[in-house]
Amino acid sequence: MTEPRRRRVTLMVGRVESIAAAICLTVFAGGLIAMSCTLSSNEASQNGLKVTRSFPSGHHHADAASPKDGDPDHSLGGAKELVVASMNIAACQPSQSAPPGWNESNSTAALRGILLGLDADVIALQECPGGARWARDHFPGYNVLGATYSHADQVILLVRDGLKSPSAPSGERAVTGLPAVIAELELGSRNSLLVASVHLEPFERGDRKRQSQMRSLLDIADSKSSPILILGDTNMRDTEDEAMEDELGLQDIWKLAGQRDESRFTWDTMDHRNEIEGVFNRYYGSGTRQYQRRYDRMYFHGANKAKMEGKPTFELIANHPMTSNLDFLSDHFGMTSRFSLSFLSE
Repeated sequence: MTEPRRRRVTLMVGRVESIAAAICLTVFAGGLIAMSCTLSSNEASQNGLKVTRSFPSGHHHADAASPKDGDPDHSLGGAKELVVASMNIAACQPSQSAPPGWNESNSTAALRGILLGLDADVIALQECPGGARWARDHFPGYNVLGATYSHADQVILLVRDGLKSPSAPSGERAVTGLPAVIAELELGSRNSLLVASVHLEPFERGDRKRQSQMRSLLDIADSKSSPILILGDTNMRDTEDEAMEDELGLQDIWKLAGQRDESRFTWDTMDHRNEIEGVFNRYYGSGTRQYQRRYDRMYFHGANKAKMEGKPTFELIANHPMTSNLDFLSDHFGMTSRFSLSFLSE
C-alpha cells in the first residue's frame, strides 16, 4: 500500500532542450480525432495529426525529477531503451481540498514541472482540457501525435522531438469509436513500435467493452505485424487481469517490474493520516469516497517481433500532496517506466 509523505511542491516550468528532427508519423486515433499541431479542442473530428513534447523515467515523486545524466536520447539507437509516462490529469482542475486562489493555471504549471522533469520519450495523457493546441503550448520539445475525445475530455499522445516515425501510408486510419491515439515509432533502421494513449470504457459494468477496445488495438498491431505498447487510464479492475493477460496475451509492466505494493494503486483515496506523515487524497472534498484501484495500466504485446530485456521499472508520479496533506494534483496518480526492447531477427 502506498505510504506517500507530505511535501510542498515547488512549481516549476521545466525547460527542455529540443532535438531538431522532423517526425513523420502514422497516427491512428479514434472517434472525433486526428489533428495537426495547431488543432484545437473543437477540431478533433478531423483526420491527420501533428506533434508536441513528452516525458521520461525511473523513480519520481510529485515534486520534480532529474533528467537522465548524459543520455538525452535514452540510447534508442542502440539498446532501444524507452522511458514512458502516463497520467489522467483530471483536466487540471484543482482539488476541492486546494486552498482559495489555487486555480487551473497553478495545477497546469505543477503538471508541467512534474512531467517535463521526467524527461520521458513518450507521454500519454487522459482527460486533457484543450486538445493538441493545449499540449503543444505546454510541452515544448514534444510532438503531439494526436488527440481524440473519450467519455471524459481528450486523450493525447506526445513523443519527444527526435524520435522518428515512418512516413504515413496513403491511407491514414482512424478507428471509429476507439478512445485512443496510436502512432508508430521507428526504433532503429528496421524496427518499429506502436504506442497508444487510451482512456477506456468506465465503470465496473464496462468490462466487456474494455476487452473489445483492447482487441481492436491488438488488431491494429496485428495488421502491421508490430509490437504495441498501451498506456493510460484503462478503468480496469483486478478481475479483468485474466482476460487481458491469458486471453489477449498482454504483459502488465507493473507485474513485470515486481508488483511492488508501493506502486500498486493509481487511485488511492483512502485516508492514510493515521500513518506516519500520512496523507489523504481528498480530491472531491468531504464527499470523497475512500477506496483503492489499479485503474491505470501499461501493457506490452510483442507480437513475436520484440521482447523486453531485463526487468523494467515502474513508479508512480504525482502521488504526493501539493499545498497540504489533503491536496493532490489529480484523483489519479500517474505512472512512469523505463525498459529496454530487443527485436527478434526476421
